Amino acid sequence: MAKFIVAIETVKIKEFLFSTNKLKVIRGASYLLDYLNQVEVPKILKKDKRVEDKDIIYVGAGNAKFFVERENKEEAEKVVKEIIEEVKEKYSIEAPGVKVVGVYEIYDQNSNKRVWDIFDKLGLDTAKQKNKGFPILNIDLPYVEKCELNSDEPAEIYSENLEKDLNHIIERYNANDSFKFKIDKETLLYDGNSERTLTLKFLKKQINRLTKTPKENNGKISEGTFWKLVYSNFVKSYNKNEVGFYRYVKLDKEIDLDNETTIDNFEDEDSFIGFVYSDGDDLGDFLKNVKNSFIDLDNKVRKKDEKNDIAEKLYITFLKKFSNKLDSTTKSTLTKVLDKIFAKEKDEKKKWGEFLIVGGDDVCAVFDPTLAIKISNNFQKEFEKNMAKKIRILAKTFYRIFKNDIFSSEIQNLTEEMEKIKITSSSGVVIAKTKTPIFQLFKQGLKLQKKAKARRKEMKKIFPSLATGFIDFQVIGSEGTVNIDNFRNNITLKDNKIMERPYPINFNIPTEDKVKNLDSLLKLISEMKKINFPSNKLRYIYDLKRNINLEDFKKKIDFINILSKMSDDHIKFIKERFYLDYTNPNTFKNNFNNIFDILEIYDFIEEEEVEA
Repeated sequence: MAKFIVAIETVKIKEFLFSTNKLKVIRGASYLLDYLNQVEVPKILKKDKRVEDKDIIYVGAGNAKFFVERENKEEAEKVVKEIIEEVKEKYSIEAPGVKVVGVYEIYDQNSNKRVWDIFDKLGLDTAKQKNKGFPILNIDLPYVEKCELNSDEPAEIYSENLEKDLNHIIERYNANDSFKFKIDKETLLYDGNSERTLTLKFLKKQINRLTKTPKENNGKISEGTFWKLVYSNFVKSYNKNEVGFYRYVKLDKEIDLDNETTIDNFEDEDSFIGFVYSDGDDLGDFLKNVKNSFIDLDNKVRKKDEKNDIAEKLYITFLKKFSNKLDSTTKSTLTKVLDKIFAKEKDEKKKWGEFLIVGGDDVCAVFDPTLAIKISNNFQKEFEKNMAKKIRILAKTFYRIFKNDIFSSEIQNLTEEMEKIKITSSSGVVIAKTKTPIFQLFKQGLKLQKKAKARRKEMKKIFPSLATGFIDFQVIGSEGTVNIDNFRNNITLKDNKIMERPYPINFNIPTEDKVKNLDSLLKLISEMKKINFPSNKLRYIYDLKRNINLEDFKKKIDFINILSKMSDDHIKFIKERFYLDYTNPNTFKNNFNNIFDILEIYDFIEEEEVEA
């Protein structure tokens, strides 16, 4: 018998999603990738019983890992190549623009190569394939018309000739068994599914509206953009067999979300929106640490029984269960957090959000600007708590199954090590003008997320037991092109801090430095709002703090002048809540180290932001 481990990974996902600024198209692109990965890829694997359920390690978050076993190496390798080719073809038809990498390695249980060694090799092979790059179609030619929603792709579908263009595409793919679309009576049908039926009139209207040619009736889009648009209409279809985040919203909370929201639906009266991009921290390191625990188990077991592969089997079981739990925890946690927040939200105009990526350990979404930081903060806290619980249950399950095994003590050690490892999430939150292009929001959100992760790594060196993520945020009034590093360097000095961000989410290690969680900032702002603390006074303090032409003792005199024009309640609040340094006339720089954090998000934080 010959056995291969196969890894198929979808790459260039972010480029695929954010190739346009239209929220509806991005929504469809995200759902399309979810659908292809979680529905179509398993169909391809299981076709003709090429791969059985027990041989699928996991399918999710754009990845698939599985075993293929046959009588001999040649037969097994042939099946592997067929599967990889069919997956690539499926994506090339319905998600042109996204790239798929497929690699494989033989797995011989009698060799010194363990299953984790092969996974490492597959990871390196995938990285090499990515680094080779992918061919790019040059469409900068005088006779080529470009897609009006993605200028990197040629226009292939014209709304005025929609039926003709679609018939041409369908005829092209007729020979492909996995292509299920057809046209009947001016309606686009998917595999006879009544929930996946769209009239051509409706699609034509959508194309013209998105390309802003409703009167001319001559919208031009690429084939790839068309399929994203089609799937955007399926994204919120509700049944128990559906995939994606919206299934959790409907089935768990029985909430119907609007399928036609635009970015304008999430702006406040000043045309600001909130953008959150959260990502799990050091997942690679987590899996590496878990792998090391299984290696330790393997070494101990094989000292007693050289041919016993229980550690490898447990490792595969762990990967299967962990990948599913990670994805489901991300989706269910966000659903519960939003449900809890909106159950108390009095403004009925505020909507749940527009969810661009929710899966694996990622959350990327647009929210009302007054809720974005709150949602991110609450999600990160709950995600960390829920993942710790899931890992604990998973570890105990292993021990319960094998507690009567001769290696029960070794497995107990493994479970104890697993429980020590924590999964956290860090986030970047952008509050920007509605007109800011989505790809700029993503770019800036990613920048802030990386800053949050960098701060976490710094703190991890000081506090090795740190088990929480961080959050960074920025309000951007321009069209999103501001250089965050340059901006921050220009407004703050090392010996005169005005910002303390990024903030930890749940720092609970005793320290003299009193590292502040984000909750402390949100609570401070909420309390200021309760007493109607004037934001213009915050601006005066901020300007005074930054004034490089005044010495510290003169700043203190000017500060006293500001206080003289404030109410007793506000003066008392400053005295009690800002812990000012009165000991030296030349230490004004030691005060209000978070003044810019407060000032910048003051208008975007509601009262009672932090739960008691």
